[in-house]
Amino acid sequence: MGTVMHFKVLGTFEVRIGEQDLTPSAPKLRTVLSLLLINYNRITRADSLIDELWGDSPPISAATTLQTYIYQLRRMMTAAGHPGEEFLVTKAAGYEAQVPPEAIDIHHFERLVQQGREFLAAGELEQTSDTLGHALSLWRGSALTDVPRGRLLEAHAIKLEESHLNALEMRMDAALRLGRHREQISELKELTSTYPICEGFYSRLMLALYRSERRSEALTVYRRLRSMLNEELGLEPSQPVQRLQQAILRGDPSLDLPPRKVEAPRPAPVPRTAPAELPPDIVDFTDRSEVRARIETSLISPANKKALPIVSLTGMAGVGKTALATHVGHRIRGRFADGQLYLNLRGMSAEPREPGDALGAMLRAGGLRDSQIPGGFEARRSLFRTWSADRSLLVVLDDAYSGAQVRPLCPTGPNSSVIVTSRSPLYGLTSADQMELEVFDIDSGLELLRRIIGDGRVAAEEDAAQEIVEMCGALPLGLRIAGERLAAAPHWTLERCRAKLADERSRLAELRWGDLDVRTRLEDSFRQLNPKMREAFSVLGASRERDFSTHSTAGLLNISVSSAEEVLTHLIDMRLMTISQSSPQGDYSCAIPELTRLYGVQCTEENRPHAAL
Repeated sequence: MGTVMHFKVLGTFEVRIGEQDLTPSAPKLRTVLSLLLINYNRITRADSLIDELWGDSPPISAATTLQTYIYQLRRMMTAAGHPGEEFLVTKAAGYEAQVPPEAIDIHHFERLVQQGREFLAAGELEQTSDTLGHALSLWRGSALTDVPRGRLLEAHAIKLEESHLNALEMRMDAALRLGRHREQISELKELTSTYPICEGFYSRLMLALYRSERRSEALTVYRRLRSMLNEELGLEPSQPVQRLQQAILRGDPSLDLPPRKVEAPRPAPVPRTAPAELPPDIVDFTDRSEVRARIETSLISPANKKALPIVSLTGMAGVGKTALATHVGHRIRGRFADGQLYLNLRGMSAEPREPGDALGAMLRAGGLRDSQIPGGFEARRSLFRTWSADRSLLVVLDDAYSGAQVRPLCPTGPNSSVIVTSRSPLYGLTSADQMELEVFDIDSGLELLRRIIGDGRVAAEEDAAQEIVEMCGALPLGLRIAGERLAAAPHWTLERCRAKLADERSRLAELRWGDLDVRTRLEDSFRQLNPKMREAFSVLGASRERDFSTHSTAGLLNISVSSAEEVLTHLIDMRLMTISQSSPQGDYSCAIPELTRLYGVQCTEENRPHAAL
């Protein structure tokens, strides 16, 4: 990418790309970008952005104006050398700011606070003090000081301020347990003045004064707190503060500095283990020799000694990406002495797997105990980099959502290799060998049926078998389901199966067997579309057309040709349409895969254009 990004919200708002200060001066641009960055690498709904900008009185043109703001922010990033379309990505019902976590100060603050909390719980007080001191140094004033804030940003700012106060209190606790009570008195006095109703700072100031042999001053602090609470709120100090005051009055020994806990010896290094997490290979795998050979060459070629080889395998739902990645993994597993790691990243689900959780799972598979795995994402990523640097690993990352989800999970050593599967292109994996997996041709589809139900049954009813392949759109998942049902019922003829699939209204219901379900896979894809794209696809599918140019799409949707091109491009990226014809001049037409078309038609007929997804 070539540019280093820095985003700061813990104080005045700052945006830097390389050496350039790109902080927007327009108030509403600052608001939009701030909310997107607060939710970095997560979707921010368009209606939330509109509510943040205009509250309960949005103008009629609010949606269009918001799109203009997004365009301006993208253009700003592109001009600075970072592609705006990759930074602000259009998602279902909203937008997502895709940035490396280390580029934003919130991430560093939260990571350091979590590490400090873990150090404090473990009694590692020096590390607690240093780590939390570093976290607090990231603050340059109140969060989002100079950004116009609506309800959402105000709530985020309050939450960040609460985290700030919590970090301050934990650092004070570590300092007091280290016997640094005298050094904390001045800062605690200032904090009680800045936060006059925060009892935690008063109680810590009382304890620090008491341990500094200034008991009368400690009691004066209590009286000042009690007076302020009575006058301002009509309240008495909390029970813990009252008990502390009583303990100070009687000189309770429990207030004295406790003896330091002797740290336990560190555990011995964990021996290397060789994980073997690949799912079982498919016995009746139907060979895709050309693409399989290309994957293997890309992963194990001697030309890739200096960089981590990555293959990104994309394709529509049910096309067989996972089966191919697993099959190749088993073929080349002997090349990786330190084992194979497999992770389902659940990219198409409603809750994709967080990289921090995935890193923890990979480290556990590598033999580390939970006590050796830190809680924070940044610490886990650093540990995984170190752990994987000199290992020879094959890593299979299945159903990825974005490049940002994948990058932290890649080993650092050149002796490893990575296979990633995804339905949509993964931006940001610049070194990956991108491969597109297509549906079977008719001959390969028939071969899959032969492998599942036997040559004899297919040869006996070859016409019915070919029609089954065609009605499944030659989609490997659909053919596998049809084949498994036939294999489980040897008394069925292929003609009976063909007849059941002939009714388009029930075809998707027929293509379900155990946990294999074409419709569910398609629903996962449609969930990623925004309402506009869902409605557009429903109209195209219901038209019964088979090929769509930009002009015919514009006519069907009653939109401009440029808008039609945007619709087709997005549906192609989501692997819900395929390019059926193209010309050197750049003209092209698209087709909807057969089973995908049926799903769109059914959703329209049921009068629920995917609203339930």
